[in-house]
Amino acid sequence: MIVVQPQTYTKVDFDGELLHTLAQRSLESVAALPDDLEVAVEIDEDQATNRLRISSLDPVTFHVDGGALEHYKVPRTVGELESMITFTRLFLEVADRQSDNFGAPGLDEELSHARRMAWDVYLYGRTSRHGLHIHQPRYRYNFRNRHGFSDVADRTFDKLWAADELTWAQIVELSDGALDPVITG
Repeated sequence: MIVVQPQTYTKVDFDGELLHTLAQRSLESVAALPDDLEVAVEIDEDQATNRLRISSLDPVTFHVDGGALEHYKVPRTVGELESMITFTRLFLEVADRQSDNFGAPGLDEELSHARRMAWDVYLYGRTSRHGLHIHQPRYRYNFRNRHGFSDVADRTFDKLWAADELTWAQIVELSDGALDPVITG
């Protein structure tokens, strides 16, 4: 069961029922999770940024800035593609965190920007294989900003984007191996 809060919006033209439907479709697309998972989606319509995070796994609780759900070309309205990308990425992270094999860091564990970006690349790459069109160069550029503009960083990005069965330890190893000493120095 998915509960989206708030249901009505005053600052953006969002539809709570549509967001619920999109979240449910995203959940159903992630085979590692049950379709009846209890999820609370808390949307901050005041924030035009695209920050999102999981604050709890029991029950699953997402905090999503309104900008992560907005249509790219029609601000302040729900973007179905954008919302599906956001929700699918979040559900894939939940699946990673619930997997004993993955070995995810704790929700309250501080991650370096580089490692967080490496995990995001892995998540968005998998999200793209759910039939959702994702602008890969955006994530490659962000990855380069955290790891360096190098052939090593690009090859690492490609490995992360194409992977389906990595563990957290493998993501850390790939991320750390791609770091440019000038950036981390």
